[in-house]
Amino acid sequence: MTAPLFRLTFATKFYRVSVILDQARLLLEQGRAKDAEIRIKEFLQQEPDNHYAISLLARCHYHRKQFNEGLQLMAEAIRLQPEESFYYYLRGFGFYQLDKPQPAIDSLQRATVLNPWHAEYYGLLSFVWLGEKKFEEALLKANEGLALEADNLTCLNARSMALNKMKKTEEAMATMQDALAQDPDSEFTHSTVGWNLLERGRHKEAVVHFREALRINPNMQSAQSGLKESLKSAIPPYKWLLQYSFWVNNQGKRLKTAMPIILYIVFRLLMAVFQQSSKTIIFAWILAGFYLLFVIGSWTMNAIANFFLLFHRDGKYALSNTERWSAIAVVSAMTSGLLLVAISFMESFGISNQELLLAAGLVLLSLALPLGEIDYPVQFKNTAKRNVFSLLLIALGLLSLLCALIFPAQALMMMAVYGVGFIIYNWSGILRY
Repeated sequence: MTAPLFRLTFATKFYRVSVILDQARLLLEQGRAKDAEIRIKEFLQQEPDNHYAISLLARCHYHRKQFNEGLQLMAEAIRLQPEESFYYYLRGFGFYQLDKPQPAIDSLQRATVLNPWHAEYYGLLSFVWLGEKKFEEALLKANEGLALEADNLTCLNARSMALNKMKKTEEAMATMQDALAQDPDSEFTHSTVGWNLLERGRHKEAVVHFREALRINPNMQSAQSGLKESLKSAIPPYKWLLQYSFWVNNQGKRLKTAMPIILYIVFRLLMAVFQQSSKTIIFAWILAGFYLLFVIGSWTMNAIANFFLLFHRDGKYALSNTERWSAIAVVSAMTSGLLLVAISFMESFGISNQELLLAAGLVLLSLALPLGEIDYPVQFKNTAKRNVFSLLLIALGLLSLLCALIFPAQALMMMAVYGVGFIIYNWSGILRY
């Protein structure tokens, strides 16, 4: 979830704006960032130190998702005009988009010091605190903004999200209704309401608001993502995992990182307790089954749910190319792996090397994890570390399967090497991003 782009328009009235810059601003507000950039650069050839023109050029980069370039320009604008609060707001927005919370907080706090009377500053600051899981601070800043401007949509949306995270559902719903009453055609508000409802497990109601947000703005990414999550939540296992994900994310980054290790330690301790007695050994097997299902589900459930969306009248259009092919690859690997595992236990087939067939099935099953994490179409150059690690593991797994066909005597050793690689890949997951 991100704050809306540039609700503030007051900055233009502080300066004598040339016709060229006025045209550029209008183009920018119409979403024509490239055309606006051409006009601004023309103006800067005549007045290279015009800080307002530089800030407009930074906004062009922001609209094109080039936040690092925009921030460099904002640093220059602030150097030329260090007392303009709006520039600190723009710099804070850039840092917020790059997930750099502390510089964003510093910039926005500076903006509020220079000009404490604009609610939008507090609204964006509230969103930064929401990202940091500081829900009380987020609520405080949203309330401060609303005290200045009672109908400010950014503050209303931030307040509803903070209340929702704090389990103050009734207050959150009342704030959402206020926001919708202020502007029923705000895609940002409909998307916020949708996410709040989705987090409360009310995915059918969330779908309505995400669809409305996309009707107003078909290109809104947060609404597109929310619609997909809502549609997939119709699958109970996915809904349970999504609610678990919401809970973990709300606890903070440290717990999110440590949670897999905590769950594994708890699992091992309970297994050790249950295995002490023949009367409780059955509980150990049940626990192991549930833990295995949870782990496999957390790896693959998103791709499996996306596979079901391929056959949904709305969902098939919501999936990206990567999500579509990822779903097909994961389900194919899991289906073929389960088939081989099942055949390996059927003595009626007269298979001579059931052990090798079982190992091959397990390799195919495990390949579902890296197949679900790579980008499609597959690229080998200029790709992220996540892709590199995943592609290496996939290559090693396919090589072990090929070895099973050509050199069956050495295949188990090759598969064991792959198994070690898979374990390292799994436990180093937090380092791949």
